Amino acid sequence: MLPTQWFWQYALPQHNIQLIIQLTRRQILQRFKGSILGVAWVFITPILMLSVYTFVFKSVLKAKWPGNEDANNIEFALQIFSGLLVFNLFSEVLSRASSLITDQPNMVKKVIFPLPILAWVNVLSALFFALINLLVLVVAAYFMRMELSVHIVALPVLFVLCIPMLLGLSWGLAALGVYLRDLTQIITLVLMPLMFLSPIFYPVSALPTVVQGFMILNPLVLPIETLRALVMVGEWPFWGGLVLYGIISGVIMILGSAIFHKLKKGFADVL
Repeated sequence: MLPTQWFWQYALPQHNIQLIIQLTRRQILQRFKGSILGVAWVFITPILMLSVYTFVFKSVLKAKWPGNEDANNIEFALQIFSGLLVFNLFSEVLSRASSLITDQPNMVKKVIFPLPILAWVNVLSALFFALINLLVLVVAAYFMRMELSVHIVALPVLFVLCIPMLLGLSWGLAALGVYLRDLTQIITLVLMPLMFLSPIFYPVSALPTVVQGFMILNPLVLPIETLRALVMVGEWPFWGGLVLYGIISGVIMILGSAIFHKLKKGFADVL
């Protein structure tokens, strides 16, 4: 057996695809279990969010988008909405990652269960809601200009490049969360400053040149700026940056899976 064969079982779980689909579907539906409107909330929530952003930032605060002060209310709200779309994707994955194993002790102790697929379920369920938000963003951008740029065809590339990073972070945090129970609280504390240190309420170009150089260390910067370029501006992304981002994303996936593979032997003893 090749020493790296376990990695491909993590990265390409073709034997567990049906199980992943079933668990992802169940996790999505559980969020709306017992609600009157059910899955309709998937569309209602982002539309309400977009309406609130438009009212608060443009009508109440009279805010101007740096570099495009003449932007109308809807365009200003969409700029913020696109940044939060990416942040919420990462936030949802990270906030749940550390408890993926600790919330399922029976799967560790009593059942022969492929634990690595829990990360896939975590990422895919978060990605589902992100894609719904993306649909709202694209439709709103269309009604704002009554046209869509051909550049949006590159959107799948952006999200595909994010998936390995999200999986790697899920595996790594899930494994560490078994041994460090405070990890969930630590992640919560990290996510709040991360939101304001990411170009959600402002573009990177609005920052001082010195600060812009450090922004590359933030994994949310490139996805946010690329999403805005494709949907809001109508420009092709910086392909060289996306290639580098994809490489880093792959490295994080390898490291995260290695941490999970190394530590999973002790899960049953700790739990």
